[in-house]
Amino acid sequence: MKIVARIILLFVLVLIVIPIFSIFYYSFSNTEIDIFSWYREIVNQGDFLNALWLSVKTSIIVGIVTSILGFIISLAWFNKTQRYAVIFLIVVLGLIPPDIIALGISQFSQLLNIRGSNLFFTVIGLMLYSLPFTILLLWSRYYFIDDVIIKSAKDIGMKNLHINLKIIMGMSISTLFSSFIFNFILSLNEYPRTYYLSGYHNFLSEYLYSKLKSGADESIYAGSGLTILVTFILLLLTFVVFKYSNTSDKKG
Repeated sequence: MKIVARIILLFVLVLIVIPIFSIFYYSFSNTEIDIFSWYREIVNQGDFLNALWLSVKTSIIVGIVTSILGFIISLAWFNKTQRYAVIFLIVVLGLIPPDIIALGISQFSQLLNIRGSNLFFTVIGLMLYSLPFTILLLWSRYYFIDDVIIKSAKDIGMKNLHINLKIIMGMSISTLFSSFIFNFILSLNEYPRTYYLSGYHNFLSEYLYSKLKSGADESIYAGSGLTILVTFILLLLTFVVFKYSNTSDKKG
């Protein structure tokens, strides 16, 4: 059984690596002597840099706001009735196709006759996308928090606000940071919601898709390679912070 599991895991890893390898391979192809020429070309393109900067700024906002909102909602873990309501919310957000959610938000903004707020509704759409992941990440941490700790805090007269901020948040700070990075990555690479909600703004995912659709040169692969590289760096940072946090908890 272990051999079968390892074979399946290896097969999945190969499926993940193949497209990544292809992206980097084509980003260095047809470059003659300077293998980084496509990367220099994409970096020197003003449209790419503008799209990247807009996506980074928006993703940071989404990451911060969603992490805060997700933490507040995730506290429902400690109340069974509220927990079931949040589970229902997660299922609903997970089952509705992103195109429908984005289209619904877009039509709602038109119904209110709100103009010039494309970025606001883009942030809303990206928040709804990443919120379930934030809640589930925090819940994976709450699972290991002993109920005795919460009960003891209440017995000595601590208010719920102090318990949430000093105990629960204090014990989940690394997970909260990880959720921020995860939200940032999800927002940075999201296409359907930015396509429907961004209006005249051009996000990174839209820029890369339009370049790919037009059959442009290999600079598109360089842009995709840079996005993958940033994602890997952020994931590595998350892993380091998570490992350091666990080591500190064991020493404590």
